[in-house]
Amino acid sequence: MEKGMREKLLELLNKNGFVSGEKIAEQLGVSRTAVWKQINTLKEMGYKITSVKNKGYHLESRPDIPYPEEVCSKLNTKIIGKNLYYFKTLPSTNLYAKELINKGAEEGTVVVTDTQTKGKGRKNREWFSPPGGLWFSVILYPTMIPPNQSMSLTMVASIAVTEAIKKVTGLKPKIKWPNDVLINNKKVCGILTELDAELDKINHAIIGIGINVNNELKKDLKEKATTLRNEVGTKVPRVKLLKTILKHLDENYAELLKGKNDVVRKKWIQYSKIVGKKITVKDENTVIKGVVEKVDEEGYLILQTKEGKKTRILSGDIEYTT
Repeated sequence: MEKGMREKLLELLNKNGFVSGEKIAEQLGVSRTAVWKQINTLKEMGYKITSVKNKGYHLESRPDIPYPEEVCSKLNTKIIGKNLYYFKTLPSTNLYAKELINKGAEEGTVVVTDTQTKGKGRKNREWFSPPGGLWFSVILYPTMIPPNQSMSLTMVASIAVTEAIKKVTGLKPKIKWPNDVLINNKKVCGILTELDAELDKINHAIIGIGINVNNELKKDLKEKATTLRNEVGTKVPRVKLLKTILKHLDENYAELLKGKNDVVRKKWIQYSKIVGKKITVKDENTVIKGVVEKVDEEGYLILQTKEGKKTRILSGDIEYTT
């Protein structure tokens, strides 16, 4: 029985009360033995299903695991999340996404895993990815977006994460340039956008997103990082959060494709609250201090130093100063 058939089986089981094996077999056009086998598979996947003789099967609870059957069901997006690959563990979702691109993966394909063994962030930094978090990548073919505006892809991702966290948890995240999402000034999410581009065209983009949801943190990370569970005080539903992120990413990416970069940039500025703030930018051996005057059309910071000089910040790690 294919994944699509398994989704139909779950739809039948999702209705109130018991459903007979005979009725399920009839609806799906398979044998009762095939139904029984799939029921057992679902149980192994974490679905709690009760079976009673002469009554049939009853779905009592669903696992909070980002299976395609859970995430893609009633997602109702135009591009993002039409296809989803779930793994218990992967070296890196970005690396697997590259393999899928080489095989002709559709735009909007999502790769998600419970844990990464070789997750990475900006500048090849290690990204700790234990069970309980959300570690996923989204494949895009933004051929209409000029390479000099590629920063807008990271922007739509950080906006989607911010909006989804707020909607699901009630927390008020803040975006930190260029690729982080913070809660109470601690990092809860990192975004890594990787491009394959020419001078005038982006061939493909992979947006890797890592969110500390219900996972544990290493001791040395607790000072600067947090998890949604720590901030809320209870477990956060990962499937619901991922579905909400994908919906918001779909909506914001659609704005980009319509050429509405200004709409995206204004929304990003609203969530980052960085304009007018004093910051220190560190990049390799360079340290620049100043006040953020604006975020330009390409997503870079325009910084005014105390000497009155305006500097365009293309990369670096920023710290807010007083």
